[in-house]
Amino acid sequence: MLTVILAFVICLGVLIFVHEFGHFIVAKAIGIKVEKFSLGFGPKIPWLGFKKGDTEYMISALPLGGYVKMAGENPDEELKGEPWEFSSRSPWERMQVVFSGPLMNVILAVLLMFTVFLIGRKIPAYLMTSPVIGWVRENSPAHKAGFQVGDRVISINDRKIDHWEALQMIIVSNAGSKLRILVERRGQHLALSVTPHEVGDMGLGSIGIDHYIPPRIGSVNAGYPAQKAGLQAGDLITHINGKAVGHWYEIAELIHDHPGKRVVLNIRRKDREFSVTVVPMADPETKQGLIGIMPSEEMIIKKYGLLASIQNGLAETLRQAKLTFSFIFKLIRGKTSPKSLGGPIMIAQVAGASAKAGIPDFIYFMAFLSLQLGILNLFPIPILDGGHIFFLIIEMIVGKPLSIRKREVAQQIGFGMLILLMVYVFYNDIMRFFVH
Repeated sequence: MLTVILAFVICLGVLIFVHEFGHFIVAKAIGIKVEKFSLGFGPKIPWLGFKKGDTEYMISALPLGGYVKMAGENPDEELKGEPWEFSSRSPWERMQVVFSGPLMNVILAVLLMFTVFLIGRKIPAYLMTSPVIGWVRENSPAHKAGFQVGDRVISINDRKIDHWEALQMIIVSNAGSKLRILVERRGQHLALSVTPHEVGDMGLGSIGIDHYIPPRIGSVNAGYPAQKAGLQAGDLITHINGKAVGHWYEIAELIHDHPGKRVVLNIRRKDREFSVTVVPMADPETKQGLIGIMPSEEMIIKKYGLLASIQNGLAETLRQAKLTFSFIFKLIRGKTSPKSLGGPIMIAQVAGASAKAGIPDFIYFMAFLSLQLGILNLFPIPILDGGHIFFLIIEMIVGKPLSIRKREVAQQIGFGMLILLMVYVFYNDIMRFFVH
């Protein structure tokens, strides 16, 4: 629990602080007076601060981010018409100050992604192996296109493919786009065409293939049917309900199809063979059967050179940005469930899990979250930076700012929308916590 709390505080604190620092540094550069710059929120901690020039630098009691207070920033302030007041500057200058916060979050995401690739990512070992297909899901796009177990992928759209990582990156990024895939089958080259379909809330592409995964248990989740039945990490599952299984996905499909029904597993543990009976629990969202087991997967650390880290860091940031916009637009159009939204509890849980997994995983999660913070803050919702930018664009078009009354009403509406959203994501978090 301590790891979760510390990871949450560090992650959210750094991201919000960087966001506010963006506003601060641009305001200073333009010549706007910044009255306060605080690390943290709430009451100021006595003796932990100083004043330099016009700005009071302080540390506040709640270490979740920070804030800046600019002169003439609030509409109800008594304005003096001085050039160093925020409201006295041109709409374009004020827009630069507002935009700099989200921009800093995006820049931080790129830098953190670069760092992850430079220090090394923990990845499944198979990603660096030859892209030989070990599984083709029945009735999947790959199955219908004629792919077979044992096919080795040579190229996709004339781009050479040397390992599974390159293969997966192209497929997940091209949902709905037709791909020309050249494979080697028993010494012959075959050209196949397939269109990845969308899977999951993020709209990732999939054609229904995977590498070979032995039907061996890697871990058992506490409190799930598998643990109660006595299954252990290292157990090899040889049969399910009398049917021989040779791949992990055969196990997954058979268990998914039997929620609430008895399933007999034949187990080989070292030199002993025996059978156990489990009753898969139904997943509350998918209604599929679950017994709480994960496959055995070897992990390795892959490091990249300086240039490759820059290229991969930019590419991964762009890929995550594309997936984020895709998810948001699908959510707006009602094509994905809002139940997938998460709030502070989910962020804390994921931050804690990534911190336990290692520094690269924690940095990657921070990069991902910083990118989301930057993107979401640019949406034209009153009270967010994007809402302020929207008001400034209107001011530039009509030649005068919106009335204080109109801005107050818009911000009240925006605040109400955010409160409703927070209530909903808290509800989602609580339901996930108690269900799982």
